[in-house]
Amino acid sequence: MNHLMLTLIGLLPLLSVMFVTHRFSRWAVVIAPLPALFAAVTLPVGTTVSLPWLLLGVEFGLDDTGRVFLLFSGLLWLAAGLAMAGNKTNEQHRARHRLFFLLAMAGNLGLIVAQDMLSFYLGFTLMGLAAYGLIAQPASQHARQAARRYLIWTLAGEMVLFVAVLMLASQHNGAVAFSALSTPTDAVVLLLIIGFGIKLALPGLHLWLPQTYAVAPASAVVVISGAMIKAGLLGWLRFLPAGETALPGWG
Repeated sequence: MNHLMLTLIGLLPLLSVMFVTHRFSRWAVVIAPLPALFAAVTLPVGTTVSLPWLLLGVEFGLDDTGRVFLLFSGLLWLAAGLAMAGNKTNEQHRARHRLFFLLAMAGNLGLIVAQDMLSFYLGFTLMGLAAYGLIAQPASQHARQAARRYLIWTLAGEMVLFVAVLMLASQHNGAVAFSALSTPTDAVVLLLIIGFGIKLALPGLHLWLPQTYAVAPASAVVVISGAMIKAGLLGWLRFLPAGETALPGWG
């Protein structure tokens, strides 16, 4: 049962995409984050599930850090979903908004419990690309401009991260589990700082952010600022070794 709950965290939002055109689909955005909240509250730390047949071997797990991120992210997605469910205007545009909302939720919640680089990267990429649809939702000229700017920065960050993942996998003889990582090279550290720094909107890497906040719907701003941006911080915690002695210069 614990393994199923851990798998449903990212899978249920993804499956809910199939029902976005149903007349009761507005409640899908409320139901989809519930497994994440249930897991954060009830599952014991150390719960894991392995899918060796998927990709290069996918691992999901819950640790202390993941529990914190899962709890506040799940609450934010639930709050935004409740706001969306209560808005019945312009139903055609609502369905499209729910589609991108659920895809971004699947990526965000899935990467939190990911215990290997590849599944984390795929969740991070799904979340980042789906957020484009949330920003462009108003369909105004300003919204489209903001969405394009966001997409350019997001694609640049994900390309940088992809190179970092390849370099890490090569450094560790193809191993992709976070548990197998050792101290990365300076080049990899720089790539990780830039890649996740774009999502975190570090000074100089934040140029996509002000216009995004100005045009995106309130429900989108809640999850972008509260949950998605924090995925960059989680990326640093997962990919970089903890402690000042590991990377004294970078620290």
